[in-house]
Amino acid sequence: MRGLPLFALLMLGLLGSSFAVTVSDGGYSFSLESVKVLKRLMELQAREMEAKALAGTRFAPYHHPSPRLQLCNNPTLPQEMRPLCMEPQSHELFLRFAALITPLDPCEVCSSPACTGCY
Repeated sequence: MRGLPLFALLMLGLLGSSFAVTVSDGGYSFSLESVKVLKRLMELQAREMEAKALAGTRFAPYHHPSPRLQLCNNPTLPQEMRPLCMEPQSHELFLRFAALITPLDPCEVCSSPACTGCY
């Protein structure tokens, strides 16, 4: 009878881990949540670059930090993605992971009647 609660906890643990979604590309695999954070960081970085371009802020080529360095130096980049920063093609890997969770058709997520422009 004492084994029943232990069995129940074990089954709940297995059930919880079976719902974990991973995103894989090549030899790398990360949790879906980490890839979502990466995508948000990349979108924020792109908006900042656009805002600086519109404001007329110019960088000398040697003063302009690369997108890879900006992401890798960001403290909110998930810890599990930090090893990618050591790869020479890390920016391409970041782009591929972000593209994996981006819907091809933005209207796929438009299920609300208030959403316009999907059809």
